[in-house]
Amino acid sequence: MFKASLATTLPNAEVVKIERIQNPRLYQIYEGQKKKMSNGGNEMRLFHGTAKMAVEKINTTGFNRSYCGKNAVKFGKGVYFAKHAWYSARRIYAVPDDKGLQYMYIARVLVGKYTKGKDGLLVPPPIDENNQTICYDSVVDDIIKPTIFVIFYDYQSYPEYLVTFKNS
Repeated sequence: MFKASLATTLPNAEVVKIERIQNPRLYQIYEGQKKKMSNGGNEMRLFHGTAKMAVEKINTTGFNRSYCGKNAVKFGKGVYFAKHAWYSARRIYAVPDDKGLQYMYIARVLVGKYTKGKDGLLVPPPIDENNQTICYDSVVDDIIKPTIFVIFYDYQSYPEYLVTFKNS
């Protein structure tokens, strides 16, 4: 299913393997958060490119906003996910290892209610300026047609599949 889908969005890539991540503890935390959020958290399957050195850590502990800022923080200091595989597959995010292999996750992400992000955000902004306690769940690059989603709470995402690929 994913391999065919990736072939259309990554025409110059050779998919080496797709691994399903099995982490019951992380999945349970994620599902608990999903139940707490309205509309099932507005769950989306999104992409996240990474370097090989981060793979084991992500598989074990999930995506961690503490490492944000390595590549970009244009929309806030959170974990970035893309709607399109080609974006996350870029070499700046999916850094090739010494064999030329690149790594990208297909993740479940609870984007919830979102607004436009901006540089310097540490958490999502409040929905109503008069009530600072009720905030958006995530931020995006564009409200109308978002392609980049940023989350600030680690339990809002689950690394479901790891795609290992090679760009030609």
